[in-house]
Amino acid sequence: MTEQGNDPLDRIRERLEELSPNDQRVAEAVLRDTTGVAFGSADTLAISAGVSKAAVVRFGARLGYGGFGGLQEALQAGIRDRLGSDRGPEVIGSGTLVDRWLEAVERDLRTVSKNTPPASLDVAAALLESGEGWIHVFGQRASAAVAEYAYFLLNPMLPNVVRVEAGESALADRLIGVGPEDRLLAFTFRRYAKVTTEVASFFHEAGAPVVLVTDSTAAPAAKFATETLICADDSPAPFPTAVTGIFLVELLAATLLERNPASIGRRLDDAERIWGRFGTYGGEVVPDAE
Repeated sequence: MTEQGNDPLDRIRERLEELSPNDQRVAEAVLRDTTGVAFGSADTLAISAGVSKAAVVRFGARLGYGGFGGLQEALQAGIRDRLGSDRGPEVIGSGTLVDRWLEAVERDLRTVSKNTPPASLDVAAALLESGEGWIHVFGQRASAAVAEYAYFLLNPMLPNVVRVEAGESALADRLIGVGPEDRLLAFTFRRYAKVTTEVASFFHEAGAPVVLVTDSTAAPAAKFATETLICADDSPAPFPTAVTGIFLVELLAATLLERNPASIGRRLDDAERIWGRFGTYGGEVVPDAE
């Protein structure tokens, strides 16, 4: 197992700002797809980062791993640590997967709780509730489900919330007229969808605030964000867990309600009346008689 505090991802994040531009590109590629790098090749990483294979080898050496092979071994060890097993990722699906997954998710939730200052949630909430324009909610691919849940929670709470569809024409039509009075709530998790970065950049150029929920400060869209909320992800699989993203969405919604109990409370009451009138839900569950 890796030594405490010696996780290669932590080492990369700590040194990210002091790295050369080439090394930063490699670092961001590693953070984007850690599992792929851990069990892939130096050539694949070089292509992903847009650098030479020699630059990948030098990156591993500069971090103290002697080269790409040493970095790869450290990444594999980190994955095994998160699995809680000294076996490789091929054991996923057997044994105590439920326990390992639960432990990883609980660790992620504790990390989010520890590393999310209430001030950051307040800033994000203030950005969303300010302005007279639209609150655009956007996420693509793996992030789309979390974005949909955010829309479901926020639409009854705040006016002018709209879910931006990722289709090319629908996206372009929705972004017509975006200006400083609008806001963007965007979601992007590894592997980061390029269009999400483009949407965040578009809002940034228009002078509109961007609240970003992501799993790393190295996410390409982070440089366009007004406020970034980070959700940890150490799930023991090649795909990310959505649990921490959903947790942050619920924290954000709870912060909005705490800041505006009267106005949001009235909107939620109105929503309940409308849902009841139009039969949105099937009604209360009646318990069986004893």
